[in-house]
Amino acid sequence: MPVELIKNPLKLCRIIGQEISSTVVEEDINVPDVSPDVYKILYPSARVIIKNSETAGDKVMIDGQVLMNVLYAADMEGRPLNCINISADFSHSIEVPGAKPRMKEWVDVVIQHVESEIINSRKIRIRVIMDINCMVEDIFDMELPVDARGAADIQVLRESFGVKELAGLMKDKYTIKEEMELSPEKPAVDEVLKTDFKAAIKDLVTMDGKLQISGSLCFTLLYKSSNDGSIENFEGEIPFTEYIEMPEAESNMESIADLQLKDCYLDVYENDEGQNKKISVNANMDLIGKTYKDLAPDILNDLYSPTSELEMEKEDYVFDEFMGRAINSTVIKESLSINPKSPEIEKVCSMDARVIVNEVKVMDDKVAVEGTLDVDCIYASSFSGEPMNALKDQYPFRTVLDLYGVNTEMNARVACNIDSITFSAISNTIVDFRIIIITIVDAYNKRTKKLIDKVEEKEGIVLDYNTLPAVTVYVVGKNDTLWKVAKKYNTTVDAIAKVNNIENPDKINEGDKILIMKNMRLSKK
Repeated sequence: MPVELIKNPLKLCRIIGQEISSTVVEEDINVPDVSPDVYKILYPSARVIIKNSETAGDKVMIDGQVLMNVLYAADMEGRPLNCINISADFSHSIEVPGAKPRMKEWVDVVIQHVESEIINSRKIRIRVIMDINCMVEDIFDMELPVDARGAADIQVLRESFGVKELAGLMKDKYTIKEEMELSPEKPAVDEVLKTDFKAAIKDLVTMDGKLQISGSLCFTLLYKSSNDGSIENFEGEIPFTEYIEMPEAESNMESIADLQLKDCYLDVYENDEGQNKKISVNANMDLIGKTYKDLAPDILNDLYSPTSELEMEKEDYVFDEFMGRAINSTVIKESLSINPKSPEIEKVCSMDARVIVNEVKVMDDKVAVEGTLDVDCIYASSFSGEPMNALKDQYPFRTVLDLYGVNTEMNARVACNIDSITFSAISNTIVDFRIIIITIVDAYNKRTKKLIDKVEEKEGIVLDYNTLPAVTVYVVGKNDTLWKVAKKYNTTVDAIAKVNNIENPDKINEGDKILIMKNMRLSKK
């Protein structure tokens, strides 16, 4: 009768590859007819939306859109602040050897640099340099052998296999629609110059059958007031709570969630008094949740039959076990100073920042992240010749996250985002700011496990009992186990333990003498 292996599937992930690819989007922008000529560019910025991504043969195909904004001083009396907005679609492919269709890709974009130049007073060239970080995962079932049947007197050796299983993976789309009104002390809006959106997950609760995700959407509105054309800044925060259906989830499981902002819009319209102070926010995002389950199933490590010749085939499984997520916040408190020849500060209008990760180092129980913080500031001065000006500088940062169980052989996936920005002019030459950076680290341990895949019964060798001694004395060697001895002499662990009065079959010592009786040894058929 053939030997049948009983197997249970275990869902795991294998990281096929992690690649970073740089790409450039460059556009020539014509100044709209209704806008004044360009005198000086103050601040070019960009935001990237990933519209679609999919794995193909040894590559990942990405379609996205770059939303570009240019703040400039107009070539007219008073040099007023104006803006130009444009979007550009792009397609990019990243070589990831081993990637195949229907594998799961994780795509993140980091804008490294935005630069612009004036071609003429009615045309601007803008160049966005970005790094696209891509990780491809293969989610597969590892077939765990848990039992065997079919051969007579089959002996099985089991071991505990500790592992963290991917219990569930779900993606959901979520839309925020909110209306609010500018505070009474804020003047009404004449023209929107720039909008910015940031979203973050603040809390995650694993529940039976679902994940509860709580977070906030923060937005910034830079605008010209309808009173005197002054430049105003308004910030708002919209909390949200969303549920992702996760049938496999249980309240005691570990979960993580990620958020990707998609299309975001902000409209301004009149309130009951006829003032442009009503704000409508519409933001779309993707929420991705993963749930993990700690398991320690008993699986087959070895097997044999004293009366049959069994031939085993083993297969190597390579997988990346999720070790955990660490999140921390880093506070950067610094100052921006104007150049000696620049106009003095009368009012700080806006500040923006961008995080670039330069190095990730995995250590024992810690992960260190080093990077730079690019800070840009727009301010108004009392100098009529240069009423609007810009400041920018770069600041290094380093943060260390505690993540128990990681070591130097493991891999880490890192994301850094700006959580909040506060600023104030402490003099007419210096702007103090406080920026909070949120760093998220996911650690993975690459493991290899050899599992019994097939077992076949072969014709064995018949023992010649006439040549066997009545008693064989076996001296236990280094790394010997009772299982190895029983398998070698065509008998069973129980038989040896009974004859030798061994109370604990799992504990024998080097140099011990074990008796093997002739009648304990069985002939293979």
